[in-house]
Amino acid sequence: MWLLLLACTPPVDSGTESGGTTDTQTDPPEWDAAADALDCNEGAAAALYETALADAEIDREEVGFDERTWDKWEPYVGGAFQMPFFESVHHAPEYAACFSRQVAADLDHASASAHPVATAITAMMGEAGVVSETNPLDPADTTLEDALEALVSAAGSGDDPGVADDLPADLAEALVPVVLALAEALDARAAMVADAEALGAGKTRVLYAGGPGLVLAGSTYAPSIADAEEVAAFETWFTTTGPRTLLDPSRRLAFALENAELSRFAGGDTSWTFATEVGAILVSPSTNDTHELSDTALLFHLDLGGDDIYVDGAGANMNDDHPVAVTVDLGGNDQYGYAEVPDGNDIDGVLPSDEDGRQNSGGYYISASTTARQGSGRLGIGQLYDWGGGSDGYRTLRGGQGFGSLGVGVLHDDGGDDNYLGEAGVQGSAVFGYGLLLDGGGTDSRTAWAFAQGFGYAGSVGALIDGGGDDIYWSDPGNSFGGVTLYASPQLPGGEGNSSFSQGAGFGLRGDAYSQWFAGGLGVLRDIQGNDQYSVGVFGQGTGYWEGTGLLADGAGNDSYDALYYVQGGAAHFATGLFYEGGGNDQYNQGYDSYYMQTGAGHDYSLGLLVDDGGDDIYGYGGLAAGASNCQGIGILVDKDGSDTYDARNTYSTGLGNHSGECESRTADASIGIFVDGGGDPDTYTWTDGDIRSPADDSTFGIEWAATSDEHGGAVDGDGATGF
Repeated sequence: MWLLLLACTPPVDSGTESGGTTDTQTDPPEWDAAADALDCNEGAAAALYETALADAEIDREEVGFDERTWDKWEPYVGGAFQMPFFESVHHAPEYAACFSRQVAADLDHASASAHPVATAITAMMGEAGVVSETNPLDPADTTLEDALEALVSAAGSGDDPGVADDLPADLAEALVPVVLALAEALDARAAMVADAEALGAGKTRVLYAGGPGLVLAGSTYAPSIADAEEVAAFETWFTTTGPRTLLDPSRRLAFALENAELSRFAGGDTSWTFATEVGAILVSPSTNDTHELSDTALLFHLDLGGDDIYVDGAGANMNDDHPVAVTVDLGGNDQYGYAEVPDGNDIDGVLPSDEDGRQNSGGYYISASTTARQGSGRLGIGQLYDWGGGSDGYRTLRGGQGFGSLGVGVLHDDGGDDNYLGEAGVQGSAVFGYGLLLDGGGTDSRTAWAFAQGFGYAGSVGALIDGGGDDIYWSDPGNSFGGVTLYASPQLPGGEGNSSFSQGAGFGLRGDAYSQWFAGGLGVLRDIQGNDQYSVGVFGQGTGYWEGTGLLADGAGNDSYDALYYVQGGAAHFATGLFYEGGGNDQYNQGYDSYYMQTGAGHDYSLGLLVDDGGDDIYGYGGLAAGASNCQGIGILVDKDGSDTYDARNTYSTGLGNHSGECESRTADASIGIFVDGGGDPDTYTWTDGDIRSPADDSTFGIEWAATSDEHGGAVDGDGATGF
């Protein structure tokens, strides 16, 4: 479960001494009470589910993966990067449904808390297995001058801390815990990179540049995964003194910022600078500014408002000598972008290049950008906060908008109608790190191509949380579906569609050629409410690959979902794909025809699960879909209520137990597909490939495709408890 230790804001006296002392604070700050744990109640009476299982000729306790089955696949499964929750979720579908609901509930709780970013980072720590007994920083009896002295010590050198007296006293007081947290973050990052070199895990320049290289192709410093000794050293560092040691300092820094009530200074005219060896602190007035890149890196930038333009990175580690970067903007309609340098390989429908241009990837020209932007933690901590509402725009290419690579990256926008544009590794994405995009609400639009919108690679957690509004999530599906192919999918030859790994996707490494396999991470997209539109290509909308776990959890609203292959609770190769819909009249795959492995489908020892809480829904799907299995996978679709329409565009679906020719040699293990429609309301079924089952409302109609003993397909439409 997401371990949430949420925070209460303690009472603080507004009186200060010269220099910004905080000795009038009455109580030390504390994390808030945790969100309530849900009662999972697995195994409770579920007549409708039992009927489907009887149709599939399998017992309830057999629906899952046992340790005997799992252990025989070593070394392909397990290992240093496996998420601590993975086996308990993957092995037990009924618990996986509760896990999905708990994650959604915890993130809702975080979004509504007094300290949403700190709370969400605490949740990420829980899923990563990182335990910390620390409390928020207590700045009692500390002046800003004292805090700046600590910062200079951590940075190595800096200006005279006595210039604290140049700030208004109330602002100086507010910045005390922030500066203390910055100093602590610098110390933590220094220890992390020192341990990397001591353990042989890599030098800072190589780690910074190469961290994203296994996923975001094109880095000249991509790590060698053919060298077993190098991999072992990296694993040791990553799981002990590596980037997980930055999670708690990131949380404490976020809490300090969120607790400082900085919004009371919006509209001010203060201008102040304090330089250190690793970056400057800058306070800029509430004017309409353009913040350019400069030779002086920013450690902390507080902009007091105005309609600003940022082309300076905005809370991103710009290189390996830039360990911590935080930007806070207190209002206005702001634009976060980059210096555009058009490239000859740019085409219509893609973002203009920056100075790095584009690179050839199988005949498609993907961005070659290496510049971090907009809440990007690369081998460090990067945080961007846009507070005060406003309609803001975010544009970057690769590695931004809440991206973590060997670090922790955060973007928090507290509301307004915002527009997010990025190509890859954006919008709550993580590669060997932790990435968070948290938006407080509004009518937002998000565009990306790959590894985005809630994506987690090996050992990582990537999360996108949206508080509400009628939002658009467009992970470009490719040429044949109203988009542009850049990351061509091998499942759809000819450049028809993109490999997306977006909108709740967990991804691991399958390195058969060099005998290396990394268990995938956790990718989550949580949209709390609104009438939302989701589009994605191949691998997305609650998908997992190679022990990865992906979750798309949408709350109330009438939503539409369009996707192609391995989507909507579809997973492959020892993975988990989870899709949880909280209710509303939803439409699945009505914008274009989908292909295979969707709407609750598991392939090759994977679990694919789709649960829709209710509403009058319309489902369209192709083969291996709607509660379908292949090659010893488990696929389950549960629609709890409503008058639903099922347009089965391929009879190879809908409560299907199946193994294909590639796995005929291992039929000792079961392939399980279960379809359950509850509520007792009248439903409609249509078939295009010929009626071989005569499915009907209020009936059972599952199928074992080859009629072999390992195939268990069960489907039921009726009234009763579903077990999910």
